[in-house]
Amino acid sequence: MRKNKILILLTAAIIAFVPLQAQVDDPDNLVPNASFEEFEGTLRRDKQFDLTKNWTNATEVISELYASDIKSKYVAIPDNIYGKEEPAEGNNYAGIVMYSHRGRVSRSYLTVQLNSKMKQNELYCIRYKASLAERSRYASNNLGALITPRRINQKGTNAITNPDAIMTDGNPIVSQTDGWWEFCQRYAAKGNEQYLTIGNFETDTKTNNETREVSAEYEKGPVVAAYYYIDDVEIRRIAANENCGCEGSKIPESKVIYSPSLQLNDDMTVVEKVEAIDAYFYQYSSEVVPAGKRTIDKIVELMNLNPDMKIQVIAHTDNEEEELAKKEPSLKTLAEDRAKNVREYIASQGIDRTRVVMDNKGNTQPVSEMSTPISLAKNRQVEFKIVIW
Repeated sequence: MRKNKILILLTAAIIAFVPLQAQVDDPDNLVPNASFEEFEGTLRRDKQFDLTKNWTNATEVISELYASDIKSKYVAIPDNIYGKEEPAEGNNYAGIVMYSHRGRVSRSYLTVQLNSKMKQNELYCIRYKASLAERSRYASNNLGALITPRRINQKGTNAITNPDAIMTDGNPIVSQTDGWWEFCQRYAAKGNEQYLTIGNFETDTKTNNETREVSAEYEKGPVVAAYYYIDDVEIRRIAANENCGCEGSKIPESKVIYSPSLQLNDDMTVVEKVEAIDAYFYQYSSEVVPAGKRTIDKIVELMNLNPDMKIQVIAHTDNEEEELAKKEPSLKTLAEDRAKNVREYIASQGIDRTRVVMDNKGNTQPVSEMSTPISLAKNRQVEFKIVIW
């Protein structure tokens, strides 16, 4: 009996010292430790962001990590040295300087390596939440995000300026102290990007700001800057017509696809058969639908019967797609993406990719000049031609 009691006590002691399980990250979110829940070491005061797992600062300016359930007048949640705020998600959040008058307080930047590299021409939704700290003397705009293939690690304390920074629509001055403002923007990947950095990437002269009246509770303190809490960071891959959740940013949903009957007969030459075959698409989409695959299977069959034959895939868009592409980055390569997806489907059926060449005409060669839904649907196609060797 005594041995059993000792064993039970030892087991209880071991369990007591097992660390709490780390937060399980959302598998669809490319950002690890998205709400700054995981950190290593003892968090007691400001300038301890280096304790945060996965995240770093992009310059030598160390920012802040805030946590619930700790005893610290500096970095506790909800009350801390810079203000008062409940987390937007989980139990923790971070804090950074976005702007200060004449650069008197150095800006800080948060950077993280994504769980996987971004894929070329894929569309991603980038979101994070920000709240202006009550002790801030200023509010500013230019709350941005920078997506890069390499980690930003700038020596010194100077601000980072980069014209490729992503801004929300309207790029407003964010003055919200009660609750959270949301950064939200779609991003069309160039390929192989794997780092996200959050901060202000414009010069002071190009940063709009407002001077704030700070309440008596916070008027005495260390901040003469626009200081923001940051939480709930998210990057997800989305479809071209998927709603990212950004206000007013939804790509219209298409429900019309052209589906003509395909009739091939033995009296037709191979050239005639190939040129009679077309694959059609939903508006704003490059996905090859099942009906399109059945049509393309006819091309695959002809290529198997004629092993020396090489095919040209020519992709088209309609006028409405081209018009929206002027302000929607994800649609700029829509015709090209359609041609690529058709080629990939042909290759998936056992045809060598070198036998398929691609071209895209955009909306320059419409089948129909009308603007009715069915006429536009006729123009969203991929056509095929035999390449003469």
